[in-house]
Amino acid sequence: MQVPKLKVLAEAGAVREVEVIHQAAGGWAVWITYTSRGGERRAVLERQRGGVRVFATLDAAARCLAGAGLTAFRVNAAGLAGEEAP
Repeated sequence: MQVPKLKVLAEAGAVREVEVIHQAAGGWAVWITYTSRGGERRAVLERQRGGVRVFATLDAAARCLAGAGLTAFRVNAAGLAGEEAP
């Protein structure tokens, strides 16, 4: 999912959960859980030309989400301690 679609979902109130997960290779990826006609779905935030969008810092991810109208999210920092995220 790209940022323009995320903005539309946020404005419609369809976003149920946003989770920012630390990546083993470094950086942060954003996963969005939202409702659609077919039920609940989960998608990763993507770059404009495809592929997972990885933010260098948690602050950068927060600024992007705030720009899309989302001010709250959950952080999964398990990878920072050398553990894998569930």
